[in-house]
Amino acid sequence: MRILLAPNTLKGSLSAVDFVRAIQPVLQKKHTVQSFCLSDGGDGFLEFFASLYPQARRKYGVAKDAFLQNHRVPFLFLPEKKIAVLETAKICGLGNTPKNKLDVLHASSYGVGQMLHKAVKAGAKTIYVGLGGVACNDGGAGMAQACGAILKNRQNEVIPLGAQPLLQISRLDLSPLQKKFRGVKIIGVADVTNPLLGPKSSAKIFGPQKGADANQVKLLDKAMASWARAIFRSTKRSISHQPSTAAAGAIGAGLTGCFGAELWLGSDFLMQHTPLEQRIRHADFIITSEGKLDKQTFYGKAPLAVLQLAKKYKKRILFICGQIEENALKKQPLAPQQIAVLTDFSKNERDAQTHPTRYLRLIANALV
Repeated sequence: MRILLAPNTLKGSLSAVDFVRAIQPVLQKKHTVQSFCLSDGGDGFLEFFASLYPQARRKYGVAKDAFLQNHRVPFLFLPEKKIAVLETAKICGLGNTPKNKLDVLHASSYGVGQMLHKAVKAGAKTIYVGLGGVACNDGGAGMAQACGAILKNRQNEVIPLGAQPLLQISRLDLSPLQKKFRGVKIIGVADVTNPLLGPKSSAKIFGPQKGADANQVKLLDKAMASWARAIFRSTKRSISHQPSTAAAGAIGAGLTGCFGAELWLGSDFLMQHTPLEQRIRHADFIITSEGKLDKQTFYGKAPLAVLQLAKKYKKRILFICGQIEENALKKQPLAPQQIAVLTDFSKNERDAQTHPTRYLRLIANALV
């Protein structure tokens, strides 16, 4: 049997690459196995592209994290295609930041702008930006500032970095940024459909993950509304309710608003820009994965592309997840028929998250 492993990262537990390493040797005892690691823009986006393009060069630059500390950041570059690939989670990510160190009102996406600039200096004419897993919620304002944008208050003073200062923004001058990025195409790849503002805004839904309390969420929403108005006055681009502008602390909003970038959902990107369909068409059985199988899975996460293509070509599929939201599968035409939940094999949730390889191998052995 020809098996295709098409895993997404089990967030907080196991990367897609390690997922393949865990079960491919077991399955290869009796089956032909190929792998195609997925990414919908969040953690693992660089590794995903590295597997797609083995010839890509890994380069490094020094950039600021969300709290403005310099660190070494990797990015990929394909010289012959003049394509660069960035991952926001590696630049200003939540990573291992202790909760007591989070400061979402002042955290910044400045480092993303620094890396965009480095990519252009390296010769990139197209830049893919994986959006997800960041500790800031400044709407990409810091990113724009790093690329030359000038943000001023009513006193004609340059405002500092962070989300809270955006409450005071009165004028946005993008001409220095536009000059630097003329002729450069930027595509942001997002794993969420949430808009910048509204009931499911970046602040309301993702602010608490970055340490925001109820009052700070309200401040963030006001700051993002102020930022959206400034962008509209400067560019006539209306970004407030555009899908996926909430991605990566609303860096998605800054990319499309300030740089004119395209925003793609992870599942759509996989369908249009990768050979995933060809791989699924030639497989007999497909295994995909996600940390949690829930409603969000069907709103553009990477495994959605696998489920859609598996249905199109009438392929058997096994969905392996750490947790499951049963209600999300009701009346869902793309719901997988075979599901393996790691917590069903482990002692408890923590055990499954800490030792996923052990339970993945149990599942793989059952398929041999």
